[in-house]
Amino acid sequence: MKIFKTWVFPWWEVGLIKICLLSLGIILAVYFQEFFSGLLWLWWALFAATGVYFIARIIKEK
Repeated sequence: MKIFKTWVFPWWEVGLIKICLLSLGIILAVYFQEFFSGLLWLWWALFAATGVYFIARIIKEK
């Protein structure tokens, strides 16, 4: 039995996975609203850091 199997998904299944995870994130954010609002600075910092990383990566590849 192979535990670590390579999976290949078509583009539309990847889209479904993304919609599923986005929905889960929205549900959890609504449920834990008070907890997440106290850490709003952290979410903005994570957003900015990952945005800068991907922008730098795109510029470096050109």
